[in-house]
Amino acid sequence: MSKFQNKILESIKGKKVGVFCDDSNLYHSYQKYGWRVDFEKFGKLLKEICDLQFINYYVAVPEKSDFSRAGTERFFKHIEPFVILKKKLLKYLPVASTVLKKGDVDVEIVIDVVRNIDKLDVIIVLSGDSDLCELKNYVIRDKGKNIIFWAFEKNMAWELKYCWHLYLDDYKDEFLKKFDMERFK
Repeated sequence: MSKFQNKILESIKGKKVGVFCDDSNLYHSYQKYGWRVDFEKFGKLLKEICDLQFINYYVAVPEKSDFSRAGTERFFKHIEPFVILKKKLLKYLPVASTVLKKGDVDVEIVIDVVRNIDKLDVIIVLSGDSDLCELKNYVIRDKGKNIIFWAFEKNMAWELKYCWHLYLDDYKDEFLKKFDMERFK
């Protein structure tokens, strides 16, 4: 672990931490890299370091008629014991001769951070989405709290690299959850 990583993790020692996971951002990384975060291992590591309050996992759920629904439900069974699932329905937008699936959960994450900020010392966001930059400003400037973005390096927006961030890639050995990715499509 680098000095930078140690400094970030040392900064949360004993503090009340809430984790907010953006499935929409993580899903494409999971497909690209072929592994997912094992939330049992992830939670265990954080509990050793800080006073982990919760891990919220925000996800857009496909309709029952969508072929990907079964894989989504199988994935839920793997993570439900370790996270609080925050579900919303996936949107289906007709575009030209196809249907675009849209499952952004940014607003839900922001609202929940605002609802919980006064009970927490540190916010951890598992996402590299640049749409969350203003959330960073709110947490740091308006509330005087710390925020850490944790995502796959190639999916981390450049704007987020200017604040405290960690790369999931660097923790693969600790967090690896092997899945047959085809089963979860």
